[in-house]
Order: sequence, then C-alpha cells, then structure tokens
Amino acid sequence: MAAQTPLKLTPTSGTTGELREFAAGDFLGIAAGGTGVSAGTVADVRTALGLGSAAVAPILGTVSQSGGVPTGAIVQRGSNANGEFVRFADGTMICQHSFTESLNLNTQASGFYFATQGWTFPATFAVAPQVIPQTRIGSQLTPMAPGDSTTTLCNFFPLALSSQSGTATTRVTAIGRWF
Repeated sequence: MAAQTPLKLTPTSGTTGELREFAAGDFLGIAAGGTGVSAGTVADVRTALGLGSAAVAPILGTVSQSGGVPTGAIVQRGSNANGEFVRFADGTMICQHSFTESLNLNTQASGFYFATQGWTFPATFAVAPQVIPQTRIGSQLTPMAPGDSTTTLCNFFPLALSSQSGTATTRVTAIGRWF
C-alpha cells in the first residue's frame, strides 16, 4: 500500500472549501491541532505553543537555579544518614527523618521535665526552616517545645509533667527553601 499524502481543507469562498495536498511551507494551525509553525526548530514550535522552559526540563534529577530562575530538573530526591529530602524547582524543600533513641526526660524547668533532642538536616536550607517534631515514648505521644533552628540543624524538647525514661521514636519534618 502506497503512502498517502495528507490533505488540508483550503477555503475557496464564503463557507466552501476544497481538499488539497499539503505543500512545502503549509502548516496546521494550533486551533486545528497543529503546531502553528510552518517550519523551524523544536524551540520554534514550543514558542508557538506557549510552552516555557519546564516543557523540556527533566522531571526527576538535580534541581538547580541561577539568579532565582530554575535551570535543572523539576524535583530532586535524596537521602543520607540524617534522613530524606525533596527539593522542588520553585525553591521549596522538605526534609524528614525518623529515629529511635533512649530518652530521659529528667531536666526540670517551669514545672515540666524535658530532654534536648537535635537533628542535622539531610540537606542545607537557605534560611532556617519551619520544624515539626513528634516524639513518642512507648505508645504515649509527648508534647514538644520548639528550639533553635539554623539552616543545617534544629533542637527541640520533648516535655512531660513527671520525670520519665524510655525508648523514644521521633519523627521530624522541616519545610523551607533551598534557595
């Protein structure tokens, strides 16, 4: 079977037209499902379609920026001994970590017993992030007091009304900006 040449509807007058073969330089408009470009590069087609640089950015990979403009992938995931992180091309970064340790809430101040916990983030923030810690000693959720946070680490304080010790499971999330 021989290849067929695509046809286009060419207006002739008023509301009539006739089917003709596509010729060199012809193009199909965007409204008709084409690219709106008769010739040119892939970049010309992206421009005609109104697509930005994200149209050619890899979805997963290393995110980067230059002067606040994303230049790399859209999403980057990573992990190390300090937890996991995900960076987004818009500058948002989320870090998470879960760890278990022996914890003694035996320092007293302002009617509470507390211990100091700390976390070094798995990736560096541009400014100190919002940190959300949660600790359980055994099956009991322990209230937390926030501590200092920098671009690389944070401290937080599990609280109790009486001195207690046990194995604590802590989950912590930090949300902020990587640029």
